[in-house]
Order: sequence, then C-alpha cells, then structure tokens
Amino acid sequence: MSKTYLTICAAIAVTALPASGAAAAQAKPAQSAQIPTRAALTKNINESFKAADTNGDGTLSVQEVSATEAKVLKQRVAMARQRMEQEFAKLDTNKDGQLSKAEFMAAAPTAPTTAPNGAKLLSELDKNKDGKLPPDEYGAPLLSRFDADDTNHDGTISAAEREAAAAKAKR
Repeated sequence: MSKTYLTICAAIAVTALPASGAAAAQAKPAQSAQIPTRAALTKNINESFKAADTNGDGTLSVQEVSATEAKVLKQRVAMARQRMEQEFAKLDTNKDGQLSKAEFMAAAPTAPTTAPNGAKLLSELDKNKDGKLPPDEYGAPLLSRFDADDTNHDGTISAAEREAAAAKAKR
C-alpha cells in the first residue's frame, strides 16, 4: 500500500470522529491508545467513508478526498493553535499578552536539588541481593505486570484487558 493511500485513509477516518473526539484522540498519549477490534475498526472505516462520500454515490472522487483532506488539515491546525493558546496563557503569568524572558524561563525544567540515589531502587529490583542488576532482574517487574494484565496469555494486552487492569488498580 502506498503512503499516500494510508494518509488519505487516516484523514478520512479522522473526519468520522466528532470534533471533541478528534481532539481527545489526538491529545492522548500513544501508550494509552486502545487496540481496536477488527469490528470497531471496520465500523469506523464505514462511518468515515460515509462522511467523506458527500454525494452518496458509494465512491470517493478526487474532489471528496481533497475536501476531506482539507477538513482534516483545518482541524489539526485548529487543535494545534488551541494548544498553543493554552500554553501561552499558562506562561503569561501577568496576563499582558506578551512573554518576558522571566515568564518563559519559569516554565523551563530545573535540575533536581539532590542527586539521584539508585540504592533504594537497586535493592528493590536486586532479587538475589548481589548488588548487581542483570537484564532479567531489571525487566522482571514490568514483565510480571504485563503477564498479570494479559489474562488470556496471548502475548498482547487488549483494550478489555487494559480496562480491567486499570479498574483493578483503582481498587
């Protein structure tokens, strides 16, 4: 499949989302993205195709694809501008519509006041207490958590398994 085809499909899929849904979907970190089922993906594709097929003839013309791409680009620009406005408002602490160097630098990360001490973490992960951390001990907690969340043991965490793990963690 060509990159252009995939880009057009993605653009069409985004138009099926409501405006707030599109913003929420793009704002979510990648790690929280849900793994869709084939049925959900098919439903989304069908809905987005229907939204792009403005004349209802069951096919997409160059004009319809162009209009869809333009709509998606307009939505992305609007979301980016909104995020920038929000970030600017956070930084402009005196609300004068301008950023001073002091306001700008106040948002810059600062170094920790104390040096990191890995002794506590090392002691938690070092199961054989030899003062060293080989790869198996280093990865054991994450793999253990993954295995616990993968309730059907198929090597992937489905959306349902992720939701169940999140609900369990809240308890």
